[in-house]
Amino acid sequence: MAKYGVKAIFSDRHGGVSEGAYSSLNLGESVGDTNECVAQNLIRLCQSSDMPMPHQSQQVHGVQVLYCQGDGVRHSENADILIATNSGVALAVRTADCLPVVLVDIEAGVVAAVHAGWRGTAQNVVGVALDAMCSKGAYPAHILASFGPCIANCCFAVSAEVADILSQSCGVDVGVMQGGQVFADLAKANRHQLLARGVKHACIEISQPCTYCSVQPRYFSYRRDCGKTGRQLTMISLP
Repeated sequence: MAKYGVKAIFSDRHGGVSEGAYSSLNLGESVGDTNECVAQNLIRLCQSSDMPMPHQSQQVHGVQVLYCQGDGVRHSENADILIATNSGVALAVRTADCLPVVLVDIEAGVVAAVHAGWRGTAQNVVGVALDAMCSKGAYPAHILASFGPCIANCCFAVSAEVADILSQSCGVDVGVMQGGQVFADLAKANRHQLLARGVKHACIEISQPCTYCSVQPRYFSYRRDCGKTGRQLTMISLP
């Protein structure tokens, strides 16, 4: 997205001050780390990326939308979709295996940050985000989409029921049987949901690292670390 003048970043777990299971760039509060460390980490990330403090919400694996303006704050509202229409307003979602998605229509001046776990994906959270963007003047064929690191189909073991729910949500089979277990492709499901809504294939970029098994760089992974871990942050702002 940088070549279009849009600033978006996907953090990994390096470069912060947190320790232990949260080492080192943990950007999630209420996961066991100290609020002081999380605050310092966020300041470091914003300074190093030259981005303003972002708006964040209470993420609940749903499809609620929060429209944001002005200086970034941590909102008390539940929302897994954040939308902005003003330049210089940063949006952020936190992940540790779920898929972070950023969407922008530069011509319309509308940007979104989306938290897409499997439950949100099953509810077509990116489709809801597109509808919210279009209500502000965006057009699907003009939208650029970028997927950040998430748990990939090499490691995302799910039940056959969950794989079927995800496949039904996007109209294609996203489950693969390996060694007697089903593995699902979260990014593939969201990509097909965007394509079905008119986003162009060439306008969707997907980050390859798996949060569960990648070591260079290394990411926080809720599944791998049995819940005791930090959070990555995905940030985006209009030019």
